[in-house]
Amino acid sequence: MKLGFAPRIAMVITLILGCGIATTAMLSIHKYESTLFDFLTSRFEFVVNDIRQEIETQLDLGIFLADIQDESTVLDEIMVADEQILSIEVFDPDGIVLFSTDPSFIGDLVTEKWLDAGQDNQSRQVWSMLEVDAGVVGALLHNNLGQHAGSLALRYSRAFLDDSVADQSTRLLAITVAVWLGVTLVSVVGAVLLLRARHRHQEGLRSAIDEIMDDCRDGEALAVAKTGSPELAAFAENIFVSNDEIHAAMEEIRKLDEEGSK
Repeated sequence: MKLGFAPRIAMVITLILGCGIATTAMLSIHKYESTLFDFLTSRFEFVVNDIRQEIETQLDLGIFLADIQDESTVLDEIMVADEQILSIEVFDPDGIVLFSTDPSFIGDLVTEKWLDAGQDNQSRQVWSMLEVDAGVVGALLHNNLGQHAGSLALRYSRAFLDDSVADQSTRLLAITVAVWLGVTLVSVVGAVLLLRARHRHQEGLRSAIDEIMDDCRDGEALAVAKTGSPELAAFAENIFVSNDEIHAAMEEIRKLDEEGSK
């Protein structure tokens, strides 16, 4: 079925606005995720900084990082107090885990990404990243001479972040669909109302052209079109004059043929 002029215009407007609405929704979801990640990072930075200050206080007393007593117990108490914390590791400059809330990690090497993140954020001393299964907030450790003595990293669950983003995405999807349907309805109705007069005018011109081609000089559509379009009236007059001249010439030829046949 062939669509009319107004529905085609409405369809184009709807598609353009739909793309704009979808793009806005995706950017909003990304902004929401980024803002929520920054919020969680800020929250766990306080925890990390408290641990860092407690460790650096002992480093300032001349105790080596590996010789700090009962640090694993302190880390366990902090993790138990917050169910979103997955683990806390303290490791030396080479990345070897010295203390951890998970004893199986002690002696292991941390990922290169953690070491690189610490090197890239030496001026700020605190770093963060989002891994596949967890968010990570870390900090560099220094002794009273300003020497890099090691680092610590806190891993927290991504469940809250992912669930919140999923819920927000669902809400935005529902809003996007509702807005898009509303825009579609308004576009169709608006296009029909705004273009109805234009469409009626075009149909009138088409009918007038048909009457001109049919040599219908007293046609209703032609009479209406002439009042609003002087150019069409002049065009019609030229066509009718040409038709009259053609008919006259054909009549003259017919008479000459009859006379020649006698």
